[in-house]
Amino acid sequence: MDRAIREIWGIENALEGVSFAGATDSAIARRVGDGHPRAPMWARYQHHLEAALAEGGVPSDPLPGVVPLLDSLRARNARLGILTGNMRGGACLKLRAAGLLDRFELELSAFAEDGFARTELAEAALRRCGGLPLSIVGDSVADIECARHIGARVLAVSTGPQEAAELEAAQPDWLVPDLTRSDAIADWLLAPR
Repeated sequence: MDRAIREIWGIENALEGVSFAGATDSAIARRVGDGHPRAPMWARYQHHLEAALAEGGVPSDPLPGVVPLLDSLRARNARLGILTGNMRGGACLKLRAAGLLDRFELELSAFAEDGFARTELAEAALRRCGGLPLSIVGDSVADIECARHIGARVLAVSTGPQEAAELEAAQPDWLVPDLTRSDAIADWLLAPR
């Protein structure tokens, strides 16, 4: 993204000091390039991301437990969407590179195009799910806050840049160090409220 911003908007080191924890691509772009047309920058970003993924320059292996958890949930007929601060095109590239794209229903999902704040993305996901009860799994305080915003149950995972203590202070329903206890996590996610 920094390279695309430099090439299209002419802004050097635009992302220096910018935290991506719980942020949305749309909010980051607005913060660093307000007033600049975004479509050309996003197209360039997607081009660079696709090339980096093809060259192995961006890690794309799922974290431990992710695949078994998704498979366990799908085997139990859970409907899976993704709520991400990434732009849809970038998210799909990353998910495809990790071998996960076909595990999610994109029509239930929310992306950075749906708003600047993660709470707006949660609202979009809730609408797309027809108001069905949702559980959100995330690795940031913003994920916990967006779940609370729509009344969703939230599982916090301390695999991201925020420390477990920060996540615990935001009071998730359950905090785990990773997703390796996939069956227990699937049981919890699908348990009636």
